[in-house]
Amino acid sequence: MSEQTSAEAVSAEAVRRSLDGCLRAPAFRRSQKLAAFLSYVVEEELAGRGEGIKAYTIATQALGRADSFDPSNDPSVRVEAGRLRRVLDEVYADEGRQWPIRILVPVGAYRPTFVPQAGEEAPPEDTTRPVAVLVPMSPPAVARPVRRIGAQALALFDTRGQAVLALLLAVIAFLLAVEVALQIYVLTAA
Repeated sequence: MSEQTSAEAVSAEAVRRSLDGCLRAPAFRRSQKLAAFLSYVVEEELAGRGEGIKAYTIATQALGRADSFDPSNDPSVRVEAGRLRRVLDEVYADEGRQWPIRILVPVGAYRPTFVPQAGEEAPPEDTTRPVAVLVPMSPPAVARPVRRIGAQALALFDTRGQAVLALLLAVIAFLLAVEVALQIYVLTAA
């Protein structure tokens, strides 16, 4: 039996509350692609069309790619899915802990699964089931400090490209300051 729960076993309202929480998280507000990806796969699963969630449909329906998109030649959906998984891990390691449902996109698939999250105030009575549910979530919790540091550093910028550009500008400013200092030294020494 699967460790994750299908859409039929959880409340669609609870899933949508968790989805809304995810979409309000800073990581999803910074990336419209990830927000569109997550919204698309969750809504398709809730609508009973989870079987049709494929790289092609995600690319054309959620990411705005042309109908000529070929997932065998273009890995962009796989790359975005990896980013989506990392961002979901970060969100659920922080503010997402209080949401009723954890949304997962398992590696090797695009179809989401939904796992009820136990409330912190009431420990579960069956100790075997929570261990099975929490085992897939353990690695992201271990890696959380590394990911949070990166997320906080990127929080100053909307994209990685902006962060790289800012770093490049800082290096140029430093080199210009060194050049001016050398010019002043040459003029005063002569």
